[in-house]
Amino acid sequence: MLGDIFQNLAAGFGNVFNVYTLLLMCAGILLGIIAGAIPGLGSVLVMGITLPLTYNMSASNAILFLVAIFKGATMGGSFSSVLLNVPGTASAAATAFDGFPLAAKGQSRKALHASIFGSGLGDLLSDIVLIFGVATLARAALKLGSPEKFLILLLALTLAAMLVGKNPFKGIISICLGLLLGTVGLDTTTGLPRLGVIPVLGKLEGLDSTAILVGLLALSEIIAGVSSIRKESLSGKTKKPMEILGEGLTLRDCRESTKAFFSGTIIGTVFGILPGLGSSAAAFASYAFNKLAYGGKTKSGVKFGEGAVPGVIACESANSAVSGANLIPLLTLGIPGDAAAALLLAAFMIHGIAPGPGIVTQQAGIIYTIFAGFIVANLLNIALGLLVSRPIALILRSKLSIVYPIVTIICLAGIYSINGRMMDVGIFIAMGALGYILKKCDIPLAPAAIGFILARNLEQYFRQSMSVSQGSLSIFWGSTACKVILAILAAFIVWIIVSTIRNKRKSQKEAAHENG
Repeated sequence: MLGDIFQNLAAGFGNVFNVYTLLLMCAGILLGIIAGAIPGLGSVLVMGITLPLTYNMSASNAILFLVAIFKGATMGGSFSSVLLNVPGTASAAATAFDGFPLAAKGQSRKALHASIFGSGLGDLLSDIVLIFGVATLARAALKLGSPEKFLILLLALTLAAMLVGKNPFKGIISICLGLLLGTVGLDTTTGLPRLGVIPVLGKLEGLDSTAILVGLLALSEIIAGVSSIRKESLSGKTKKPMEILGEGLTLRDCRESTKAFFSGTIIGTVFGILPGLGSSAAAFASYAFNKLAYGGKTKSGVKFGEGAVPGVIACESANSAVSGANLIPLLTLGIPGDAAAALLLAAFMIHGIAPGPGIVTQQAGIIYTIFAGFIVANLLNIALGLLVSRPIALILRSKLSIVYPIVTIICLAGIYSINGRMMDVGIFIAMGALGYILKKCDIPLAPAAIGFILARNLEQYFRQSMSVSQGSLSIFWGSTACKVILAILAAFIVWIIVSTIRNKRKSQKEAAHENG
C-alpha cells in the first residue's frame, strides 16, 4: 500500500519536474498572490477567468495551474490584511486581528513572514493528509451503493446550505437555485426537455458549467467591485499600504507559535474534509481556539489582538490547510467543498476525468502527478511569497477601475471560445447579474455553485435507488450505512437550528441591553 503510494509519487515528481509545468505553476502562484492581495479579486474570480485557458493543457497541468492560483490567493489575501487592514480574501479576515497591529508597530516583515510560512507549511501538511488518506477513503467509497451516495450528497448540500453565510435559510435558497439550474436541459433518462423557458435551453444536454460558474462567481464579483469603487470615489476615502519594515521571524517566534501552527493545521484539515465549512470558518475557529489555548497572550506577554505572532500563524495555517483537505471529498465522492473546488471539479470534467471512488486507481498517473505538484507548489508558494512581498505593496496601490474592464473582456472571450456560442455569453452575463442580486440580498453564492455541480449526480443516484427498490423510499434507511448518514444529517440539522436560535436570542439580548 505505502510502497505503491511512494512509487506513484516518485513517478509524479518526474512528470512535474519539467520546465513547462514548473513555469505554469509559478505563473499560477503569482497570479493567485496578486489576486489575493488586491481586495475584490480573489482566487475564485481568477480561477474562473483562466478556466477556459486550460482547455488545451494536459489534465494534470490544467489542475495544477488552477490549484497554484488557489494556493497563491490564499496566501496573498494576508498581504493586504497585514498592510492595509483590509482582507484581500474572506479567509484572510481573521489574519488582520494580529497582522495589522504587528505591522502598525513597525514589524510588518515579521507579520508577512508569519503568514507566508504559516500558510505554506500548513497547506503542505494538509496535502500530505490528502495523499495518504485519499486512497483509503476511495476504497471505502467503492463499497457504497446508490442510496448511500445519494444521502452523502444530500448531507454535503445541507452542510453547504447551512454553514456558508450567516443565515441557513438563505443558504437553502442558494442551494435550491443551483439545483434548479442543474436540471435545465434534456432529461438524462427520458430525453425530454426540462425547464426550457427559452426553448433552445431545453434542447441542450445541460447548461455549460463554465459559463454558469464563471458568471455566478466571477462576473458577480466584478459587478460588486465596480459598485464598491464608485462608492469609494464618491466618499474620497482610500487607504495607503504600509512599508515593509522590521526584522523577520525569529527562532523564539517559531518556538512560541508551534502550538498555534499544528492546532491550526488540524482544524483547517478537518474543516476542509467537511463540505461547506470553508477556509474562513477554519481561520476564525483556529484563532478563537488558540486565543483560549494561549490564555489570551503569548509567553512574551503580547496579547492576542495586539500583534501576537501565534495569532497570525493560527489563522494562516488553518485557512491554507483547508485547500488540500477539501479535495478529499472532491476526489473520492465528486463533492466540491467550496466555490474554488467547484471550479476544479469543472476542470476535471472538461478533461474527461470523473472524480469518484475509482479515480485513484483508474487515473493513478494523473492523480499522483497532481499530488506531487501540490507539494512542489507549496514550496514555490513560500519562495515566491517571500520574493514578491515588497512588489505586492506597490501593486496594492493599483486602480481596480483599470483591472476590472480587462478581466471582463478576458472572461467574455474565454466563455465564447469554449463552444463558439453567443448563447453561452448570454448565460454568463445573466449569471453575473443573478449573482450580484444574490449578493445584494446577502445570499451566499458558493452553495448555488455546489448545487449546480451536484444536481445531475443527485438525480442519478436517486433514480437508481428508486429503480432498485421499485419505487420504495425505504431503501434510504435500509442499510446500516444509510442509518448512520441519516443520523449525522439529523444531528447537524438540529445543531444548526439550535445554534441559530441561540445566536438570535443572544443578539436580541445584547441589543436590548444596549438600548436599555
